[in-house]
Amino acid sequence: MRGLTHWLANYLGELAFTLLGVDFNERTGEARFLIMDPHYVGPDELSQIRPKWVGWKSQDSTTHLGTKLFQQGELYNLCLPQRPSCV
Repeated sequence: MRGLTHWLANYLGELAFTLLGVDFNERTGEARFLIMDPHYVGPDELSQIRPKWVGWKSQDSTTHLGTKLFQQGELYNLCLPQRPSCV
């Protein structure tokens, strides 16, 4: 995400996540994604929210449904928040 001045919203598919950040390891080529799942409904208690609903995920992580986070052949809704222009 380095070098981007704005993020874009991209909506397609049946699965939805909010992508808050990307951590790419240049040495290993592995990436982790800071994901917020917008489907959480419950109390504002971190112990209930992290790491299941918000946290750093690898491509092999599972969702709240117990399915693999990123599945080949699936389309995803990714919300990429835009930074306010005053920041």
